[in-house]
Amino acid sequence: MEKEIGQFFYINKIPVFGCCRIGDEEKSKIYLTEKIVRKINTAIVFGIPLSKGVIANLIDGPDLLYLHHYRQANYLLDKISYQLASLLEEKGYLSIPVPASQIIDWKKQKALLSHKYFACLCGLGWLGRNNLIVNSVYRSRLRFTTVLTELVIEKTNEVVEFGCGNCKNCVRMCPAGAISEKAEQFDHIKCFEKIKEMTKKKNISQYICGLCIKACEKWD
Repeated sequence: MEKEIGQFFYINKIPVFGCCRIGDEEKSKIYLTEKIVRKINTAIVFGIPLSKGVIANLIDGPDLLYLHHYRQANYLLDKISYQLASLLEEKGYLSIPVPASQIIDWKKQKALLSHKYFACLCGLGWLGRNNLIVNSVYRSRLRFTTVLTELVIEKTNEVVEFGCGNCKNCVRMCPAGAISEKAEQFDHIKCFEKIKEMTKKKNISQYICGLCIKACEKWD
């Protein structure tokens, strides 16, 4: 089954994917019914990169081009995760395609699960100072989603160590002042309040920014 999953991602031109086993600690971070969570053994996480050009075009916050691109990326992720979950269930394994972008509690900024948390466990990158997954190839431009399944996968990737080094470009660029020296000091409230302010001002109908993604890129 692992070979079929790899072939599935190859056919769908998914450049970044990985798997991790789910134990009790990981299950405590999944907000589905207890009956379903008990059945889950594996998280399959995959990502697609946002356009470097679209990110480079950002000046002082999100724009309509980025909004459209962001939504299309999420649509593609949801479509492919649906297809993967369907493939797994055809083989007899209960599976759940988790939406790429869906908040179930805005006050706590909580989703059904954190794609970033599981992406780290799958070895797809490290959690950067900007509170995004930083990948050695695509930096912070990856959008992720997760498929949970009762399939047991033996081979998993190694967790990647923090690799931002002395780079603090995102700290300097963040208009909210939400990014600090240490990744765990990221201020979610400052970030969200600034995003609400920017999207309202620019008439952007989604809570997005993109500036810390731009800061993370290595420009020629």
